[in-house]
Formats: sequence, C-alpha cells, structure tokens
Amino acid sequence: MTENGPTENREKDFFVTYNGKDETWAKWIARTLEDAGYRTTIQAWDFRPGDNFMAEMDKALSGCRHVLGVLSPHYLSSMFTQAEWTAAYRQTLLGKERGFIPVRVAECDVAPLLGPLVYIDLVEVEEAEARDRLLSGVSPSIARTPRVPGFPGGARR
Repeated sequence: MTENGPTENREKDFFVTYNGKDETWAKWIARTLEDAGYRTTIQAWDFRPGDNFMAEMDKALSGCRHVLGVLSPHYLSSMFTQAEWTAAYRQTLLGKERGFIPVRVAECDVAPLLGPLVYIDLVEVEEAEARDRLLSGVSPSIARTPRVPGFPGGARR
C-alpha cells in the first residue's frame, strides 16, 4: 500500500506486447526493466486463466506510460499484435510522448508505419550490451557524451 492507494492500481511504466513465439524475449525485457526499478505489465505474468483477454489488454494499454513492442517477423505478421501496436502507436500520434517504443529482437522490416520510429536494437548483441541498450533506450533522458570528432577537412594532396 502506498499513499496513492494499492500498488497494483498505480500506472505502470511499461506494457510489454509480444507474439507468443517471442515470449522468452518479452520475459527477459520485463525482468530487466523490473530489476532496474520500473513497473511492467506482461501477459505471461499478469493475465490469469479465466480473465477476459481483451479487457486485460485494454487495461494494460491504458494503464501504462509506454508500450514496448517486441519486434520480430512473428510480431509484425500477427493480426493480434497489430491491434496492440496500432492502439499504442495511435497514442503517440495523438501526442503521448513515446507511447510506443519498438524493441527489435530479430531481423525484420519495420516499415512503413513503424519505420519512422527509432527502435531499440537488440539484434545479435551480447546480454550486457542488450541490457545497456534497453535501459538507455527507455530512459526518460538521453545520456549525451559527445566524442571529439576527427577533423573532416584538410589540405588535399
């Protein structure tokens, strides 16, 4: 219990939407976020047998600050996940900041509608790098550490 009421009724930070074939990735993403102090909703852990799936999905989509889409060919070809990401993306188009954050876990073509969104890319990286990319990608601010670029000009020989 918090001063805002029962913990389970507070807005979650992230709803992780995924295709069942990518459940391992979705669980890893949710666990990594929770280990970092974020609050998540994920079907594998939060939807119970006998629940109304569509009502739970609606509650998850409306009760989170951001939706993370676990992008893969499975995700992009599923009509069920399409309903989830389009609902979340609609919120982005209506002005919700980073309403839909794509997380690419397999080689796939994200165009045309998702093409303009910058995604977190976890394809073919080691776990520590994937964790760093995920956590910096969901962070509310950008950690800018500009490097001194090499001089692009100079005398031609």
